[in-house]
Formats: sequence, structure tokens, C-alpha cells
Amino acid sequence: MNDQADVLSVHLKPYRENPGILAALLISRDGFVVASDAEPDLDISAVAAQAAGVIDIGIRLAAELGQPEAKYISVDFDDLNLVLAPFGRELMLVLVGVPSALTCEYRLIMPGA
Repeated sequence: MNDQADVLSVHLKPYRENPGILAALLISRDGFVVASDAEPDLDISAVAAQAAGVIDIGIRLAAELGQPEAKYISVDFDDLNLVLAPFGRELMLVLVGVPSALTCEYRLIMPGA
């Protein structure tokens, strides 16, 4: 990890302190991992690449609807949820967690949002 990634990783630790959060990633809009704090068995590069596709779709949908970019995008599965949110001007925050860790209430008061 480079120095910038080390500095940015500090911002991810509070998210991972919440039980059930399996990964907190900062990614570029083109899907590259900039910083991460994740469970070792999670393929963060693959998650980042796919998340970038979801972000791109969200941007295009917002434009189609004449809206600014979404504040966050939530993807809910049976056993995992993802939350994608802007993190500054250049990066996106990706949180991966069990549904009880990423509830609607958590998303609405997400730290740093």
C-alpha cells in the first residue's frame, strides 16, 4: 500500500468497527481500489470493478431523470448488502455487510456522508 492509501485507510476503520461490516473500500470511479479494509476472503478488486459499473448506471439514470448524482446507492441481497456513496470529489465509498449491519437507518445516518 502506498502512503496515500495508508492515510485513506484510516478513514475506513470506523466503518469496519461496526459488527457485520465485511468490507469498506475507497474506489476510483473507474473501479480501481484506492484503499481498503476488508475480510481477507473477499475479492476487493472484483467488488470494486462491479461497483463502478453500478455507479455508472446510477449516474446515467440520474442524468436521464434530470437529477444530480445519487447521494448513495443501495444494493440489497439475501445475505449481504452494499452501500455505494461519494467520498469527496474523486472517490466512492463501498460498504459490504450483512443486512443487519447495513440497515436503512444506518444508511441514512452513515458516518462521513
